[in-house]
Amino acid sequence: MAMMPRTRALLGVVVAAVVLLAGTTAYSIVQGGSRGNAVTWWVPDWDYRKAVELVGEFEQQHPDVKVDLVQTTGNTVAKRTSVALDSGNAPDVITESLSRVRSYASKGQLADVSDVYGPQVPAADFAPGLIDSLTFDARTYAVPYRWATNALIYNPRLFEEAGIDTPPRTWAEFVSVAKRLTRGDVVGTAWPMQGDPNDLTLRFLDFALSDGTTIDDGMPRFTQGSAEAALKLIGGSIREGWAGRSSFELDNTGIRELFLQGRVAMYPAGVFDVDTAVEKKADVATALLPGPDGPGTAQGVGWGYIIPKAARQPDAAKKLVEFLAEPRNMADLTVTFPARTSASEDAKFTTPQRRPFAQQLAQHSLPAPNSPRWAATVPAVRDAIQEVALGRLTPAEGAAQIQKLAAR
Repeated sequence: MAMMPRTRALLGVVVAAVVLLAGTTAYSIVQGGSRGNAVTWWVPDWDYRKAVELVGEFEQQHPDVKVDLVQTTGNTVAKRTSVALDSGNAPDVITESLSRVRSYASKGQLADVSDVYGPQVPAADFAPGLIDSLTFDARTYAVPYRWATNALIYNPRLFEEAGIDTPPRTWAEFVSVAKRLTRGDVVGTAWPMQGDPNDLTLRFLDFALSDGTTIDDGMPRFTQGSAEAALKLIGGSIREGWAGRSSFELDNTGIRELFLQGRVAMYPAGVFDVDTAVEKKADVATALLPGPDGPGTAQGVGWGYIIPKAARQPDAAKKLVEFLAEPRNMADLTVTFPARTSASEDAKFTTPQRRPFAQQLAQHSLPAPNSPRWAATVPAVRDAIQEVALGRLTPAEGAAQIQKLAAR
């Protein structure tokens, strides 16, 4: 008798736990326990419940294809995927961070999924530049489904109390407004100097991209002027006091908590921070990220589906990916924003607080760097930003140092 999708899903939970405990050698157990004609899909825990429902629908529409789900986590998926791809003992579909696709593709470990794109999955329906960023040597190696970026989050009550009618639209307005908002135990803004180095460098690079830096072949190409301007904005805010030296003790979570307490008036961040503020009934509004003379450029980051070159069921895997890439299914699965523009019409993406994020993604964003060289450079770039904020390097010196790091 055929196993029902929910039964297989429960089995996937058990198997995933065994894999997590036993490490990579347990993957052969997963393969041995899976049906030979089934598509094995590694799906992260935050998508798992919805994935179970979608698999049920998929199997009804494609009775000749069965799907076995195996649950991963954000903390384990990168290592597990790397081991599976290196060994050639891989599942058929993996939900993975798009930032790692170039690394896998450069090793020849991924199947070309260019033929997934067509009338039902048009490449032009995806966020600007997204498919190009996943295409190397005329082959495309992933199908994105989840996309996100930073925008400006601010406290409208603090703005009103300071006599400020609108959020800042330019860097000059951002500085002026932040200074007016800094009083008592409130600071105009804050930066994540601690925690994951990517959090600080992402904000720095947003500013640099807004002023002349480009991304070429997955790597940022800094100009002296754009890197220096971004460093002046971040480092100067701390030295002048309108960001507060407490930034040296804060990560993303710490900044969010201070915002919820009404002690940080505005800061660039993602939609999860907005959702948390709405849930806790905090004063929150959003706007486009300020740039030198208008809206700034923000980086898009996200997740998508890859099919390993060693997949046992590549044709069936592509059928599953095509199904998951349908606008309705993409909207159901993502909790940030969908990668396809047509999927963004769902009501959950059009709340007042989310609209600026959707506009930022559609009109003022580009895919984040995805070169392994940039990932290796990020910690040193974070250190240079901190040195400028501490006054140990001038913005000009820091910009020159970052340019050398990115050129290696």
